[in-house]
Amino acid sequence: MPQFASYASAREVAERAGVNVSTVVRTAQQLEFEGWSDLKKALRAEYLNSLVTTSPERPMSTDAAAQMLRQDAANLATASSAANIAAIKSVADAINAARRIIVITTGSGAGPAQVLSYLASIYGYDIHIAAGPATSQAVSVSQMDERDCLIVINVWRLTRALRGLTRLGRERGATIAVLTDLHSSPLNAYADHVVITPIEGINATPSLTAMVAVVHAILAQLESSGARSSVGRIEQAWETLDLMDDQP
Repeated sequence: MPQFASYASAREVAERAGVNVSTVVRTAQQLEFEGWSDLKKALRAEYLNSLVTTSPERPMSTDAAAQMLRQDAANLATASSAANIAAIKSVADAINAARRIIVITTGSGAGPAQVLSYLASIYGYDIHIAAGPATSQAVSVSQMDERDCLIVINVWRLTRALRGLTRLGRERGATIAVLTDLHSSPLNAYADHVVITPIEGINATPSLTAMVAVVHAILAQLESSGARSSVGRIEQAWETLDLMDDQP
């Protein structure tokens, strides 16, 4: 699993391999690295290079900006698999069928979560981000039932709180949709629908481009259904309140 190993901690790799952390460190040292951190950097470089298709007629720029754009293009291509398209349609169907939708996430997942929540609400869906500490998030999730949909967005490392909240949503009977970068994420065991989205960047920081693209794909599916469109009413409200600084 080169994608996982490129970003995982020594403990996460140890748990996945069924060994202890010291075995992971010793293995790295036997391969003549100082430790897991150095081996991980080497693995990441090899993995990222394997994703980039080079053209002999036109040498590619080595600038960080160009490398990042190429990596995002590769991530988008991976995210556009037939399995993901089917899962995205299923997530949109679950949102359409739900009484209300709660979105939970941590860290940088807040970006895609905000895009999904804001635009879906414009389309007429009762969707909210359960924000704040885990205690506040638990209040929102504990009030869900089989009529609701819980969307879980996990970017990179998984927190115990997010895992527990997802399990709580499952216990409450809600439909669970997970957007994650790992095929083997523990969250998938609780999910009705899973969309796998690569988050590889060119350094230690994950890229959210493909994750945001998946969110927009879900939104496009929702908009095309026209099930709960309220865009016209909202635009009229904006105009009535004179909120927009429209250019003449």
